[in-house]
Amino acid sequence: MPKSLALLEDQLHRLAPALHEGTVVVGTGMVTEIHTSTLELFERFVGPTRTSLARQKARLIFSTPDPSRAPDPSRTPDPSRTTAPGPWPRTYVLPADSGAGAGLTVVNHAGIFCADRLDIGTRFFLKHLPRARGGAHVVDLGCGNGVLGTAASVADPDATVTFVDESFQAVASAEATFRANAAEGAKAHFVAGDALAAVAPGTVDLVLNNPPFHSHQATTGATAWRMFSGARAALRPGGELWVIGNRHLGYHVKLRKLFGNAEVVASDPKFVVLRAVKGDR
Repeated sequence: MPKSLALLEDQLHRLAPALHEGTVVVGTGMVTEIHTSTLELFERFVGPTRTSLARQKARLIFSTPDPSRAPDPSRTPDPSRTTAPGPWPRTYVLPADSGAGAGLTVVNHAGIFCADRLDIGTRFFLKHLPRARGGAHVVDLGCGNGVLGTAASVADPDATVTFVDESFQAVASAEATFRANAAEGAKAHFVAGDALAAVAPGTVDLVLNNPPFHSHQATTGATAWRMFSGARAALRPGGELWVIGNRHLGYHVKLRKLFGNAEVVASDPKFVVLRAVKGDR
């Protein structure tokens, strides 16, 4: 099961219309991640629920579909047959003090980072975004809900923006956010993939990046390093990588190793916005 209760709720909501009385529903997770709220979601969307005994710090969840809620198994599943309308995606409008994001409509599917609100790092980044040159190829790397790339497109409708994230929910959110705000005819691509593996080398003018520093339970800089390395390969000579991160993460050290330079564009007590430029070689 996902660690995110919001994502589990969304998954069970989508699953419920396809269940019938004989469906076997089994969930699994670590004991520390299975809470009363977890079981309540199974009860709500599936039916009576119980758990197995713990084994090696993990346990199973067994949920029996409630016949009174299940559709006829001989018929095509009816997407409308769930206990209530799904709560996702969620939409909100950014306030006037959101820099380049002011007034944008943001769409969030379940399971993405800060799905119910704009995280404070992105909010700070939006106040210091660079303005892309006309017709530039911009990449929103680790795009999440796509607000950075969408803001870049709104500022420069001639730009082509590529939204990249490993999460399909994030890419779906980014596309919905872009469609809700971008000018007619604005160009964009949406890629679910690993860093910039799907982007041709030397084809990008600007990369915007708010890298994650958590991977499951661990705090790690490995993802950021892969993103920075991919950005350097994807950028044209003279192309720029703009990064926001917590001050204590020391991203400027990594960027100087890769690019030979890193400039502080803006900072506050918690965050720093950095700019690295790819050289001619």
